[in-house]
Amino acid sequence: MKRTGVRWSKVVELAVVVLAAMWALFPFYWAFINSIKFPKDTFESSWIPFLQFQPTADNWITEVSIRETQHALMNSTIISICAAVVATILGMFAAYSLARFRFTRPWKNEDLTMWFLSQRIMPPAVVLIPFFLLMSTLRLRDTQFGLILIHTTFVLPFAVVILRQMFKDLPLELEEAALVDGCSYFSAFWRVALPLVLPGLVSTFIICLAFSWNELLFTLR
Repeated sequence: MKRTGVRWSKVVELAVVVLAAMWALFPFYWAFINSIKFPKDTFESSWIPFLQFQPTADNWITEVSIRETQHALMNSTIISICAAVVATILGMFAAYSLARFRFTRPWKNEDLTMWFLSQRIMPPAVVLIPFFLLMSTLRLRDTQFGLILIHTTFVLPFAVVILRQMFKDLPLELEEAALVDGCSYFSAFWRVALPLVLPGLVSTFIICLAFSWNELLFTLR
């Protein structure tokens, strides 16, 4: 009876997870389905291709063939990937320092973490003019490199806060054992701590990539 109860609880949990995933993914499915419909089928309640409507790739082909669209997609891809990579790398080192070393002067670890977090809480419009003047002075206006620097600045707090907690959750004894075996602090970080938080690095990169991709304010300026 106990095994049966455990089995049914797992079935219920799985059902809840599947329903939640369907609820979250339905808008993406709805948008994709409408993108492969003919205009006359757009306003009809049809959700299954080939059975309820005949799909077409003409909408995608027409949009991607536009030169401005290709240029915009290329710029967004380059800027987002570069900003996410730089933010993940810098955040990785900063997060490990905040998780493993104690800072007392002039700021404590908690103060530094809050400072990183405040950079994201701050509305981007507040620094719009300073960034504009800075990029103009450095002659980086309307350049990919300038946008990469700005996007990195605003997604870096996510990398620091997320990875700091992941490093803190790692058992300190693993790195201490590596130090006893002759590793330096950097070697213990590189060979022991970093591989253990690799899934967190991937997640952090994806989050930074998404926020950079969706950034529009600085791109318009």
